[in-house]
Amino acid sequence: MPENPQENVTVIALRKLLGAAALVSAAGALVPGCGGWDPMGGVDAGPKPGCTGVCSADGGAVGDAGTWSDAGTQADGGTLPAPVVMAIAEARKSPFDGQTRVLLEGVVIHTLADVAHRVQNGEEQVRAHFWVVDPARPMQGLWVHKDWTDLPVDFLPEVGQRVDLTGWMQAASGLEPFTGYRTHLGSQRAFGGQSGTLEIHPIGTLAVPADNTVAAGFGNADGGFGRPNPGLLGTRVYVPGPLQLTDPTPRAFHRESADPKDPVYYGFEVSGGILVSSQNTSGASPTDGGPARCDWQALVRGDGGSVVFPQGIRGVWDTYTFVPCRDGGIGECTGGASDGGVPGTEPADGGPGNRFTHVLYPQNCDRDLAGVWDAGIQGSGG
Repeated sequence: MPENPQENVTVIALRKLLGAAALVSAAGALVPGCGGWDPMGGVDAGPKPGCTGVCSADGGAVGDAGTWSDAGTQADGGTLPAPVVMAIAEARKSPFDGQTRVLLEGVVIHTLADVAHRVQNGEEQVRAHFWVVDPARPMQGLWVHKDWTDLPVDFLPEVGQRVDLTGWMQAASGLEPFTGYRTHLGSQRAFGGQSGTLEIHPIGTLAVPADNTVAAGFGNADGGFGRPNPGLLGTRVYVPGPLQLTDPTPRAFHRESADPKDPVYYGFEVSGGILVSSQNTSGASPTDGGPARCDWQALVRGDGGSVVFPQGIRGVWDTYTFVPCRDGGIGECTGGASDGGVPGTEPADGGPGNRFTHVLYPQNCDRDLAGVWDAGIQGSGG
């Protein structure tokens, strides 16, 4: 819903942007709020007005990615501390204190998560979450949160854009569905409402580095109790096959609600204990020309049989948490929400379990999650 009568908020269809998956929820199963996939709370209404195909922030060519509103300076005339140039790995270890202003130079946007557009008092603004990678250090990646008024306000992220980013390292609130506690770069507002904005300075385009191929033993989350392979968080990884879908309903992905038999699971497990989010692949395929879905999880749950990924799987490696509603409800959590955690990891004394774990986020079915379903005896009707 619009935040006030003077703005109009729409979610930009990611399938119309370069190399990204559509924002589509599984009908009847995935709902907005604490238990759903729609963190923007908006409606898929297509790209920004006057823009067709792959567009930059100002409607120009992709290579220039729009204009840089203030040449990289803050609107307050430079009262903020000078930024410190860091590699992503260094930035992850820097203080999350709202004081250390970090500059990441020449990173490349490799995956878009969600993008929304609004007009506020006549000004076009974009809010987005996306991942970047350091092309000189391809095993270092990071989640980025651009809010409405971060600069340039109308910056429209696209896969392959090379940018300089200036902002503050921080952890997401534990009340953020699915992304709670995630380390990322954002504005200074998270620290007591301070005024420093995230600044994005486009400097060109560059091919996204190849996915990081991982060795055997990668990603074993131990049912959600572990946080495996933190050194690759925020990057795209390739897990060689063959792999098998071993559990279509792992407790770590369960939607916890007042119904102990709640049927919704937000992902599945494959060989080696790797937890795989179905955020971008579950549900019915869209009928408007968007990318097809491959709901392997639903096939196994509904018809039995088995699913194998002969060539392995790919995706973004990052954190996962589930935020439950205090009253056991689903959706908007009108009675408030509790801090996120990994279902099934709570100790017997009722204390908090693992706050988050690490999972794989495939972005599509044709390259990231290409599988083969063997219906078996049950699925064939035998």
